[in-house]
Amino acid sequence: MLPNQLDAGKSEKIAAIINDNRVWPVGFRGITKRARYIMRLKVRTGAFDSSMTFLVLLNTVTLALQSYNMDPEFAASLDFYNLIFTWIFLYEFASKHLAFGIVKYWSDIMNYIDGGVVLLSIFEMVINEVLAGDGADLSAFKTIRTLRTMRVFRIGRLLRALESMQTII
Repeated sequence: MLPNQLDAGKSEKIAAIINDNRVWPVGFRGITKRARYIMRLKVRTGAFDSSMTFLVLLNTVTLALQSYNMDPEFAASLDFYNLIFTWIFLYEFASKHLAFGIVKYWSDIMNYIDGGVVLLSIFEMVINEVLAGDGADLSAFKTIRTLRTMRVFRIGRLLRALESMQTII
């Protein structure tokens, strides 16, 4: 270690002291900075990342349960779960944008996969609602469901947690 470098423990203590004595701007800018700071603390926790990874795994399982000629009741419940997962991942997408900002969020390569899949899921959700709302025949547009398979790419988020896999990649 170079003499001018601080070890991780000292830098964390210094950051905590600075954050305890932080002076926030007045007005709307101060409110937004505080909100971003609080959201950044929340998003950077291991619990948040672990829960999102667990939800990605659960979503992958629900996607794997879909098959041809399913019971319509079971298919409807899987559609409902996929809708719930879409809203949860949209919350993650929005909270990370709020916490880190647009430029910093998109500077991480793994966020390209996460963000792209969330945007495709929103596109699928909107198209399905528009087509179902118009009373159109959805049989020709069932291929839009194939966009759900793109969610499987979110499993790549596990690669972040495994240092050995990062080394291989």
